Amino acid sequence: MPSLWSGSTRTAAGAALSAIAAFSLVAGVAGTAQAVSTAGDNAAKLTPKRVGSAPRIPAGAVRTGSAAADTTLHLAVNLKPRDPAALSAFVAQVSDPKSANYHRYLATGQFASTFGPTKSTVDSVTKALRAAGLKPGALSKDGLSIPVTASVATASHALGTGFATVKLTDGTESYLNTSAPALPSGAAAEVSGITGLNNLSVMKSHHTKPVLAGKAAGTGVGSRALSAHASGPTPSCSAATSMLKDRGLVDTRDYYSPPALAAAYGLPHTTTAGAGSTVAVFELEDVFESAISDWKSCLGISSAWSTVTVDGGHTVTAVPGPDATVGNEAALDIEDVMALAPGASVIDYEGPDADLATEQNVLDIYQKMVDDNKAQVLSISWGVCDLDADPAQLAAENTIFAQAAAQGQTVVSASGDAGSTDCSGDGSSNGANLSVDDPASQPYVTGVGGTWMNGSGSTLKQATWNYGSSLGGAGGGGVSNVWNSGNGPLLYQTGFTGSGYSNTCAAASGQVCRQVPDVSALADPSVGYVVTIGDGYWGTIGGTSAAAPTWAAMIALAATTADCKANGRVGQLNPIVYNAARSSYGTSFTDITTGNNDWTPSGYRGGKYASTSGYDMATGLGTPKYAGLVGQLCGTKASSAGGSFFPITPVRVFDTRAAYHVGSYTTPIPANTTYTATVTGNAAGDNVPSTGVTAVALSVTAINPSTSSYVSVSGNGIGHGAATLTFVKGQIVPNAVVVPVKNGKVDFYNRFGTVDVAAVITGYYSSTGTGGSGFTPIPAAHMLDTRSGVGEPGGTAAKLGAGSTVTIKATDTPGIPAGVTALALNVTAINGTIGSYLGIYPSNAGQAAATSVSFSAKQILANTVIVPVDSDGNITISNHAGIVDATADVTGYYSAATGASFNALAPTHLVDTRGGTGGFKALGAGKTMAVPVTGIGGVPGNATAVVLNVTVVGPTATGYVSIFPHGPIPAATTGIDFSAKQTISNMVVVSVTAGQVDFYNRFGTTNVAADVLGYYAP
Repeated sequence: MPSLWSGSTRTAAGAALSAIAAFSLVAGVAGTAQAVSTAGDNAAKLTPKRVGSAPRIPAGAVRTGSAAADTTLHLAVNLKPRDPAALSAFVAQVSDPKSANYHRYLATGQFASTFGPTKSTVDSVTKALRAAGLKPGALSKDGLSIPVTASVATASHALGTGFATVKLTDGTESYLNTSAPALPSGAAAEVSGITGLNNLSVMKSHHTKPVLAGKAAGTGVGSRALSAHASGPTPSCSAATSMLKDRGLVDTRDYYSPPALAAAYGLPHTTTAGAGSTVAVFELEDVFESAISDWKSCLGISSAWSTVTVDGGHTVTAVPGPDATVGNEAALDIEDVMALAPGASVIDYEGPDADLATEQNVLDIYQKMVDDNKAQVLSISWGVCDLDADPAQLAAENTIFAQAAAQGQTVVSASGDAGSTDCSGDGSSNGANLSVDDPASQPYVTGVGGTWMNGSGSTLKQATWNYGSSLGGAGGGGVSNVWNSGNGPLLYQTGFTGSGYSNTCAAASGQVCRQVPDVSALADPSVGYVVTIGDGYWGTIGGTSAAAPTWAAMIALAATTADCKANGRVGQLNPIVYNAARSSYGTSFTDITTGNNDWTPSGYRGGKYASTSGYDMATGLGTPKYAGLVGQLCGTKASSAGGSFFPITPVRVFDTRAAYHVGSYTTPIPANTTYTATVTGNAAGDNVPSTGVTAVALSVTAINPSTSSYVSVSGNGIGHGAATLTFVKGQIVPNAVVVPVKNGKVDFYNRFGTVDVAAVITGYYSSTGTGGSGFTPIPAAHMLDTRSGVGEPGGTAAKLGAGSTVTIKATDTPGIPAGVTALALNVTAINGTIGSYLGIYPSNAGQAAATSVSFSAKQILANTVIVPVDSDGNITISNHAGIVDATADVTGYYSAATGASFNALAPTHLVDTRGGTGGFKALGAGKTMAVPVTGIGGVPGNATAVVLNVTVVGPTATGYVSIFPHGPIPAATTGIDFSAKQTISNMVVVSVTAGQVDFYNRFGTTNVAADVLGYYAP
């Protein structure tokens, strides 16, 4: 398998990667609510801070001087995602068949607006680069990279680093930065690394040299005559058969033909297998085009293939022959996919030649493959030892592969051909150290190891590939030195620990570290793959470079099955294969239990790592049994996290305050901590069933936070995402949320400081229960306003005193028919004289002790509630203490006879005027913005209404924002009421018109952020 680079070294990788910080609404909250911007703060933001680390001089290299000042550098300033935690949670959900978001992938081009850095972040970093004397280029499509071209002299001055030249052991002259680059600390905090500061990359190929390459008499493919026993496309032209026959080579003993390999793994094998799917291959070399033509002609297939050049593509042309050093890898990758999935299309993404390609070229190819999003499967047969890799490169790759997973692209990569010591032969000081290969060890990538195989059918034998002779090599595997459960989504490997698991990552962090490979396939060249390298030359070849496209072809075949056509792309493969191992190991995999991958150029050593029963770090889970595995590759979508709504009398199900506690906790939620609450069965007073509940409607209140922060509410164990409540120190802030339920529980996550949280359940959704209600949205209408007398007896304005109530009849409001079961209300408490709460409940239920809107003295606070009506269609609003004004706007109703069912989604950023999400700026007085909602975060085109979590940040004046169906501005109804400088969130249920909803600001100027939580559809 080719090596991306050797000689560049990893230093402080853990520190560099763990520096990735999460975006949240808090940044805007703290800045606006406190309105503090001191000279000291500004000075701190401008203080230089190093980003990442400098590369070490490779072993044996000699420093020869300073780099020429006029040397041109092509750099990339790589930015962190806006919200890494939300991105990780989203990928987990789209990969989980039990999630309502299963296979609701991002569309092409959607990643930047959903998870890319905010516009303010990009502007801030761009400004810092210009101030340093650099000329940043246009932001990349994914929003994560700012290109910069500069001379060594300019970069040295701007980034505070020197540049030296070194001569490597092979005589190559290279340059490198002598210290980590520096940026103003404010900008540095948003940057994951700067790539392109050195050209230490010495690209190596780790696939094996073609064995017994021959040339038939004459050239070309000659005549073709398929064998009568062939089960699918096989090389049967004279050029191939004469080479194999003349050397006494026997199928399944000395090589595996395409039909024999397909049969070994149970793959369907016809000339059109895989039709409709696309595989992309990553290459750093030219491919001899006549080789691909010869291959197709000899196999009798018509596979489509094309080339996309990146950063100029190759400069060295492939020349065929038994001693060819260019073109073998590309030929192997393309021919392997064509042989096993002849109907699939293949796209060759070709970058600069391996010995010239920089780490930035590598990133550019990965990014192009993902941004194009034309292929369901990406196959990579090149890599670098993780101990020698640049941490900035690894961090940037990780985000690119997370984007691929979010879009439903499967990424497979060869695990390396140097066994448990992946740096062997790279010329670095890490050659003898235990190490694994990147990108196979990336958390979002499936690492494919190598096996030996012989025989067929009942005589088929398999073992770990470890040759240790002139055909030297062994399947790569071991424990990552970089990725652990603290900085990578590795839950899929829970419970799978290979024998010999131990390394500095685990010892230093106390975390679970990434293990590779995940799976394996044939790699041993002694029983290798048949290939043509052009001009009549044929031979056999091996290496994990062949194993990776074998798995890619298998995924391409699965993509054409009925399950995948119905449920969407396979997507991230790792969660699937590990779940398959948990549920049906014997029918999904062949367990490899013979051999080990302990290898150095001199041969075997002591047995690291041994192939054992179950998972091991020599062959992973083993080789595929397609018939048993294919049913799990696309699976069946989980029933929607929603369905019909069942309103209940409000019940407090969670409260962390010691004096009022409900649940297991009696202390505030600490920073970066999750508390869990049971919301079904007895925990909800038997009002909510123990089974069948897909989502619940909660009114959640944050109480007396110690600092500015946010609380995220999500289904149990699926990871926290967007903020549900955003607040500053000392506030009491309520908000409603409709949240998917998992394991009968929901999670409450606090980002900073400490905060008490209380939650009241007002109803639940079920796709299995009977007697539930559908939802019908209506234009927002005033039901109550104590300031003007709307909804009050006699129409007389009167505040709500302590213990006082007001009763409202639902059908008195135009648009609300008889027979409704519940209402969606936006309720606002205005200028209470003391801290108190409003209760909203069906009139026949008695005054509620559960809080629907909690507030402090003189606050203006809004909350959306879903409240049942009594048999006469009445609801009651009560005030607990003091005196307060209240308003209530109805946005829709629930009815057993009519309405749409609810579908919960993972929170997805829709708009944020502070950072440019959606392309909008702060709303001025009397201004409206129309925001598209369908097609975003899984909202379909037939959605009748959406559920939004809306936050107002830093308004310059007391006022309100209305949220309404796209069209004319309605009469004065409010989505969120607020005071000047207040930060406040509220859940809003709003109708969708023309795929959009509108936001209108009445007074002053304010920033608005909104996340979509779910939708209603017929």
